[in-house]
Formats: sequence, C-alpha cells, structure tokens
Amino acid sequence: MGNSMQHWNGNQMCVIDTETTGLNPLYNEIIQIAILPLDSNIVPRKDVAPFYINLIPEFPERADREAMKINKINIKDISVGSLDKEKAKDLLIDWIGKLGLPTTKWGNPKKIIPLGQNYAFDRSFIEQWLGRDMYEEYFHYAFRDTMRSAIYLNDRAACHAEKVPYSKVGLGWLCSQLKVQHERGHDALQDCISTAEVYRRLIAQGVMG
Repeated sequence: MGNSMQHWNGNQMCVIDTETTGLNPLYNEIIQIAILPLDSNIVPRKDVAPFYINLIPEFPERADREAMKINKINIKDISVGSLDKEKAKDLLIDWIGKLGLPTTKWGNPKKIIPLGQNYAFDRSFIEQWLGRDMYEEYFHYAFRDTMRSAIYLNDRAACHAEKVPYSKVGLGWLCSQLKVQHERGHDALQDCISTAEVYRRLIAQGVMG
C-alpha cells in the first residue's frame, strides 16, 4: 500500500478543511485548519499525524454570529493558546517536509493534492492566509471535491433517466446517505475524516453504479 496512486505522479492527496469567522475571505479569517494525508486507498496515513491547529484571529470583532453558532467555536477561547498566522505558516512548512514528498527532475518537491467538501470556499481562505505564491508552491491545482463529485453523480443519473441519488450535497447529508460516521460536525479534523470516507465511497459508487 503506497502513499500515492500512479496518476498522482508522486504528489500527496490530503483532505483539507477550515473553520472560519464568516463567509467572506476578504473580511473574515481562518481560526482552525486540518490537513489529513491519505494513502492510495483513500485512508488516512498512519505514519504522519495530521496538521491540525487553531489560529488567533487578528480581527475577532469581525466574527459573524451565525458562523460562530454553526462551528460552535468561542472566539475568546480560540484567542488563547492558539498560534499567530506567521508561526502557523512555519509549522505548516515543517509539517509538509514530514510527508516525504519526492522531487521533480528539476529538484522541486511534489505538491499536496487537496480534497475537500466545497473546497473552493476553503481555498479562498487559505490563499488569504498564505498568499497566492505560497499556496501555489505547496498545493496542486487539480483538487478533488466531494460536493462536486456528488453533483456529478446526480447529473450522471439524470442523463441515464435514473433516480438522482443525492437530494442535498452538504457533508452531513452525504454522510447520512453513505452511512459514514460524522461526529462533531464543523470541527476541521473530524470533517476531514468524514470527507475522506465520503470520497472513498463516492468513488466506489461511480465505478459500480
């Protein structure tokens, strides 16, 4: 069992999830991020612990009440004992080094292939945190997405005059339909674990359906 499928070309697939203080990446902030490396069976690697940290918000006053109700994170608590954004960047770089990624023929390390649930949302916040150049240095452009995969399967079913399998495409609903355990929703690491299993089962459904 390897850590990379052949067509990943030595890159490393990781599930990525964030919790934020709101929906606008130009105004709100990441306050929690998890990055969970997967092996070629879409199962979490056991030899590398996930990257899982809380970040100190620079603008706690911008936290959206409804967003904080959903993620159930206390903005005052998260500001104590968490990491500032620059220190978190350094830890991320150190953690990526532990993945043991091979290098290209030009000597550049391979990248993380992101897998997420509505990953476009997470990416917008991660780019605001890291900056576009740093993001593109470490993260592959060809991300995977469980929400988009479910939408594809809906379209596929409709084109074949079959029953659409997913009336909703949120993570909680996909977990319920695919019988994936989903505890502590809106905790970044737990959502990563659930997203990995949802993607694994969606892949099986796409092949067998």
